[in-house]
Amino acid sequence: MNIGIDARPLSYNLTGIGYYLKNTLDALQSIDDVNNYYLVSNKIINYQLVNDKWQKIEGRFGYSSVSSPWMQFMAPRIAYKCKFDVFWGTRHHLPLFLPFQVKRLVTIHDLVHLKHPETMLKKNLILERILMNRSLATADAIISISHATAADILKYYPDVSRENIYTVYPGVPKLKRKKASCAIVEQLPHNYFLFVGTMEPRKNLHNLLRAFERLNPENYDVHLVIAGGRGWKDKELKIFFDNYKFASRIVFTGYVPREIMISLYKKAACLIFPSLYEGFGFPIIEAMSCGIPVITSDRSSMKEIASDAALLVNPYDIASIEGAMKLILTDKDLKKKLIEKAALRLKIFSWDRCARESMAIFDKVMKH
Repeated sequence: MNIGIDARPLSYNLTGIGYYLKNTLDALQSIDDVNNYYLVSNKIINYQLVNDKWQKIEGRFGYSSVSSPWMQFMAPRIAYKCKFDVFWGTRHHLPLFLPFQVKRLVTIHDLVHLKHPETMLKKNLILERILMNRSLATADAIISISHATAADILKYYPDVSRENIYTVYPGVPKLKRKKASCAIVEQLPHNYFLFVGTMEPRKNLHNLLRAFERLNPENYDVHLVIAGGRGWKDKELKIFFDNYKFASRIVFTGYVPREIMISLYKKAACLIFPSLYEGFGFPIIEAMSCGIPVITSDRSSMKEIASDAALLVNPYDIASIEGAMKLILTDKDLKKKLIEKAALRLKIFSWDRCARESMAIFDKVMKH
């Protein structure tokens, strides 16, 4: 088969979808020596090819604002020229005018545009509403990265057939420690909770900060480290923070490269991730793989992914978040049990399995 892949997540700073795609492609390169793969993006693809059956098709338009128009306009031409058998839309959308004979596969990571539309930029919200609807309607197969996301698809898109949806769990993101000294790591406090994610309303930082204040961190000599880039409506968070009682105990790192992130996890007392909604929640299993306990929300996929290997909280209940933080700081036996359960939980997340299940779906759509 000739398989075209939307590789745009690899052309910009890697976030959750980018890590998912990179690790899945790494596994596919190592196990598939039969099919031909074409990575397609509007700009340079920051990804190393080691399989001679793979190639990149890169445009010259680097601005993210032209990313979707470029893909809609150029991908059908590329598909025709390269004789694609399958096109895999890795980030919610498919090119709408692919040649008729090309089979269509799309991965859905979340339904933020329907569950929490107020947390999205207007232009991104419009794109999701237009392109995801059409993509799901024309897809021969749909990959969801959690059962919670699959359930959301069926709820909000009742015309989609349950038989066309396949839940394929990602693996544990690979983290490699940077050996050289790093200012971010050297300046970390000795005892801290760690939050990982973009600073945007859906991540629920306002309630996290309120819970941290209610905890009275000076009593425990604990800090809160927030690792993530600026996001939508982060100015509101800045205004909130300007009057924050324990501002001196908050550390904002900004965007942290992957080779440094492992040190932030391993030095943390706990990952705290009380997001309002996630399609999967990679920080949960990243933290588990680094041997630290996790506090996360009892909502959407987070409850599914963490299961009983984390403390689950109501993200809207400040007392619930504070109570979990206090338990982590005071109950050593609980921390040990959570870490032990997490080691077992991680066994269900494998990039090799993710790649093999994805390949099986490629084969299945070709036979129908």
